[in-house]
Amino acid sequence: MITRLESPPLFVVLHDLIIYLEFVPCEMGDDGDSQAPLDVDSSGLEENLTSHSPDECKLVEINSFDDNDVFPAPRVGMVFSSEDEVRLYYAKFASRQGFRFKTRTSKKGDDGKLKYLILACTRAGNPGVIRGYKGIRNTSDSSRKLLNCKAKIIVTLCHDGTFRINKAVLDHNHELLPHLVSKDIRIRGKRTSDLKDIEVRVKRTLEQNDCGNDLQKERRFIGRDGDSKALQKYLVRMQEKDSNFFYAIDWDDSFRVRNVFWADGRSRAAYISFGDVVTIDTSYLSNRYEVPLATFAGVNHHGQSVLFGCGLLSCEDSESFIWLFQSWLRCMSGVPPQGIITDQCKSMQNAIEAVFPSTRHRWCLSCVLKKLIQKIRGYDQCTSIRDHVENVAYATLTTNEFEKNWKKIMEDFGLEDNKWLKELFLERHRWVLTFVKGDFWAGMSSNQRGESMHAFFDGYVSRQTTLKQFVDQYDNALQDKVEKEFVADIHSSSSTQACVTKSPIERQFQSAYTHAKFLEAQNEFVGKADCNISVASDNNSICHYNVIEDMIIGDEPKESVVEVTFDRVNRDVKCSCQLFVFRGILCRHSLVVLSQERVKEVPCKYILDRWRKNVKRKYVNIKTSYGVQHLKPRMERLELLCSQFCSVADFAAEFEETSSLVEATLCNLKEKLEAWASHLRKSAQVNGEEAQCTGSFFGDGNAMV
Repeated sequence: MITRLESPPLFVVLHDLIIYLEFVPCEMGDDGDSQAPLDVDSSGLEENLTSHSPDECKLVEINSFDDNDVFPAPRVGMVFSSEDEVRLYYAKFASRQGFRFKTRTSKKGDDGKLKYLILACTRAGNPGVIRGYKGIRNTSDSSRKLLNCKAKIIVTLCHDGTFRINKAVLDHNHELLPHLVSKDIRIRGKRTSDLKDIEVRVKRTLEQNDCGNDLQKERRFIGRDGDSKALQKYLVRMQEKDSNFFYAIDWDDSFRVRNVFWADGRSRAAYISFGDVVTIDTSYLSNRYEVPLATFAGVNHHGQSVLFGCGLLSCEDSESFIWLFQSWLRCMSGVPPQGIITDQCKSMQNAIEAVFPSTRHRWCLSCVLKKLIQKIRGYDQCTSIRDHVENVAYATLTTNEFEKNWKKIMEDFGLEDNKWLKELFLERHRWVLTFVKGDFWAGMSSNQRGESMHAFFDGYVSRQTTLKQFVDQYDNALQDKVEKEFVADIHSSSSTQACVTKSPIERQFQSAYTHAKFLEAQNEFVGKADCNISVASDNNSICHYNVIEDMIIGDEPKESVVEVTFDRVNRDVKCSCQLFVFRGILCRHSLVVLSQERVKEVPCKYILDRWRKNVKRKYVNIKTSYGVQHLKPRMERLELLCSQFCSVADFAAEFEETSSLVEATLCNLKEKLEAWASHLRKSAQVNGEEAQCTGSFFGDGNAMV
C-alpha cells in the first residue's frame, strides 16, 4: 500500500528537500543498478547495455499541465510519437505521484536513432549507497539510501517510428512525497514553443491510448463508493419485479466481485426474434469510462438497437470474456448467435473461439478505420493512406481485386514493413466487405461508409459516470429504446409510405415491411436508374445477365459490373454483389433483372419475416420495470386473461374430453379474433390516413391517429 503525506511537518519537508538536492544530477556509477539483470525483451535489440555519463543522465522535467486533466498511469501498449512525448508524459505522471525519475538505460542503433529507453525512480539501485556530485558514498541514514525501487517503464522503438511501453512497474517500496514536486519544471534544452507543441501531442496521445483495447489487462475489482451496494440492490429489485430476470456473479477467493452479467426478461425474449446477429460493445469499459461495462445488442425490425444483456468486467482478458460469454449463453438457453461483431480485441477473439466455435466473427469496419489513423499517424501522408485503405475496403467487389489494390497501396506509400498493417491484412477475412458479404449481418455493419456498431448506451454513459449513476439511469435508457420501438410500430401499422415507382414489387414491400426497412428497399428501386443491363447467356430456363452500375467514388465517376442469374422456373434471382445475403434487402441489380423479366411479384423468401411489420413478437408483452406507459393497459389485460386461461386449463386438463373441448374452442376463437383484429387494424389505418389528409389540408402534415 502506498502512503501519501498530505500535510507533512516542516522538518520533514526540509529534510527531504536536502535529500533531493543531493540527488540532482544523478550518475550511473560502476556499482549502480545498470549492472543488474535487465528485464528487457531482447528480441531485435542488442544484448549489451551501455551506461551513461552524468551529463546524459538528467532528471527530465515538465512544463505545464492542467492538474484537472485526466492523466492515466503507464500501461503496456501505450504508444507515443516521439521520445520527448514519452519523457514529458512520464515526468508529469511522476510529478503527480510524488517521485522523481532518471534515465536508467537507453540504447541507440547504428542509424543514431533511439532503440529503447528505461525511465526509473531515482531510488532505484543497490541499498546503502547514494549518488551525488562527488561520486558514490555510504550512508547510515535509511531515508537517504537507494532503496532498489523497481518502479519504471521500458519503452521500445516500433517499426513505424512510434515508441511503445512494453513494461510498466508502478509500485514503489518507499513513501511518495507529492508535496516536494514542483509544478513548473521544464525539459532542459527545449524552447517554450516546442514544449507547448509536445504537451498538446502528449494529451492527444493519452486520449487515443486511453480509448484503445490493447492496453495492459489489469484487474479492477468492481464496486467502490457505494457502487457494489447499488448494483446488488438493483439486481434484487429486478428479480422481484421480473421472474425471468437472469444474473450471474463471478467472485474471487476473497469474495470480491470480479465480473457480473444480467439480462431482463424482455431482453431474453427479444433474443429469440433478433438474436441472429449480435454486437458486443466494450467501448464503455473503464479504460475510457468509470463504468466497466460490456453490452450485447442487436437490431429489431426497424433497425433500432435492442439489448440482449450487460456485463461488468474487472479485466479485459480472455478469462473474463470467457466467463461473460458462458454466462450469456446460459441466459439464452444455450442458443448461440449466427454472427458476432466486435472491435479488434485479441482477448475477446480468443474467448469467442472458445465459447462460440461455430459462430461467424467479424470486426466493425468503422472501428478498424479509426484505429488505422492511430497506427499511421507518424507518416506524412497518413490521411491519403487512410482514404486509399477505406476505398479498397468498401469498394472492391472481389477478393483478388482487394489483395491487388492492397499490395499497390503498401508499395506506393512504403508500408511494406509496417507490422500492424501486415497483421491487419492477415485478418482481412474479418473486416473487408468482399470477404464477409457472403453472410447475413442484419445491416449492423453494412456497406455504407461511416456506419458502425450500435452503441446502446450512448447518451446515458459519459467519462464521469459511476456505476451507481449508471444503475440509476439503466431503466431510463431501456425505457427510451422501448418507447422508440413502440412509436415506430404505431407509425408502420397506421400509415403508409408512398412508393416512388410504379413497380408492383415495390408495393409488395410497401405492404409488408416496416417504414425503416421499406425506405432501405425503396432506395434500391431508385438505384435501378443507374443500372444498364445486358444478356450474357440464355438457355431458356436460366438466364445470366451483366449489370453495369454507374457510381461515384471519391468524387470520380466509376463503373461496376455485377453478374445476376435468374431462374425462370422458380423465379430465383442471385446477384454477385450479395446485398440480399448481407443485409436482407433485395439489390437494385436483381430488381432491374426482375423488371426485364416482367416479374410482378417476388417469392416470399425475398421478404424476410425479420423486417415485417405485421409479425406478432412475444417479447413486446413481457412485463418490465421500464415499460412504456401506452402499453400498460394492454399488459394489464394480458395479465388478467392469462390468469383466467390458467384457471380454465386447470379444470380442462383433468379429463381428456374436456381438454379436447377447450382446445377446439380456442382454435375456433383464435380464428374469429384474428379476423376481427385485422378488421380493427384496417379501420385504424383508414382513420389514420384520413387524419393525415385532414392535417395536411389544415397545414399540419404530421397529424396522425
